Amino acid sequence: MTADAARLRLLYELGCAFAARIDLDELSAFVVQKCREVLDAEGAAILLCDRERNELYFPYVADVDATAGARVRNLRFPADRGIAGVVLRDGQPLRIDDAANDPRFYRGVDRESGVTTRALLCAPLRTHQGTIGVVQVLNPRSGGCFSDDQLSFLDALAGSVAVAIENARMYAQLKEQFLALQQAMHEHEQLLAIRRELDIARSIQQSILPQTFPPFPERTDLDVFAQMSPAREVGGDFYDFFLLDPAQLGFVVGDVSGKGVPAALFMAVSRTLLKSIALAGAPPDECLRRVNALLCLDNSAEMFVSVFYGILDTRSGEMAYSNGGHNPPYLLRRTGVVEVLEGTGGTVLGVLDNIRCAARRVTLQPGDGVFLYSDGVTEAMDTNGQLFSDARLRAVLQARNAGSSETLVQSVIADVIRYADGAPQSDDITALAIRYRAA
Repeated sequence: MTADAARLRLLYELGCAFAARIDLDELSAFVVQKCREVLDAEGAAILLCDRERNELYFPYVADVDATAGARVRNLRFPADRGIAGVVLRDGQPLRIDDAANDPRFYRGVDRESGVTTRALLCAPLRTHQGTIGVVQVLNPRSGGCFSDDQLSFLDALAGSVAVAIENARMYAQLKEQFLALQQAMHEHEQLLAIRRELDIARSIQQSILPQTFPPFPERTDLDVFAQMSPAREVGGDFYDFFLLDPAQLGFVVGDVSGKGVPAALFMAVSRTLLKSIALAGAPPDECLRRVNALLCLDNSAEMFVSVFYGILDTRSGEMAYSNGGHNPPYLLRRTGVVEVLEGTGGTVLGVLDNIRCAARRVTLQPGDGVFLYSDGVTEAMDTNGQLFSDARLRAVLQARNAGSSETLVQSVIADVIRYADGAPQSDDITALAIRYRAA
């Protein structure tokens, strides 16, 4: 096959390759290999310009000497050096017959690669965005020099190669963007699925807490109301109240360490244990001791819960209680006095085995009440990071002392939300109020 026929065949093959190949690495490797073969050269390479570093580098090389080709692929040099730098700058092809005696020739590549450049052709890779690099062929295998016809052929070929490389780059970018979009859509679908599961979990959690008020419509001696607002979809706070017998009301507020799903699961376990032990008739201190022992059996997550548990005798108004590291409730006297309930010196549950829980008693007079809450109330923050505080809670209770339990709880939570003034809720907010009225 004549040289002209080989070149025409190469143009045809490259046209087919440009249409069939959109992978940049595969296309460029094909181009340099075919250029070397058709121009019967020892080596061919595509040099691309790294604009950020202002360097030329050899991503694609075809060389008779595979070892030399591998060394060339690792080389970089300043984009204004050598014949390639001149062609990149001027945008015009060059034929060099005696590289060693050309002052523009950059010898650094020969030194690093072990290649000796005698003659070469270099053509710019022009695109609508400018010259992105050069295609270079060196050393005719027959010796001597390249011809002007070969330079013209390489220059013509370079135009198509540049467009193909640019298209392949655009395809690679589009593919990357498409994959990123696919990943984003997948993650969005996962988030929606998680959201649906969390919504279900929230509904389940709310359903296990008493939601019907008044809870004992036939009982005129009890006024009970409670509310829990989780900081996330599900929370670690809980409240409960239940009749141990017709004369005794058990009630509890708890706060699990942590947030989210782990806290919600630990909350469910803690509430279930406490209620089952309480309904068996255990007094407050013994109830907390047993719950702690069970929580400590297998607590690999090292979570804990603060709990206040009380029992109100509606015949006498006597209230027995034990506090496991929880915020001390407030007594709301019918005289208008608001006082902190005396502590029992207990600690949180789920950390230490064999803790000793103490119990105390206090007598409520008809019209007196008790207000229990979690630290999400007093530690709620405004936009400046200032806490709602115990003093502010006490002031709200003082102002609403004469109201019903529902009015009291809703007023406190409304004041906390108003105080936060749009600051994100950092903790679960729970409140439980009981007003005792003699039958």
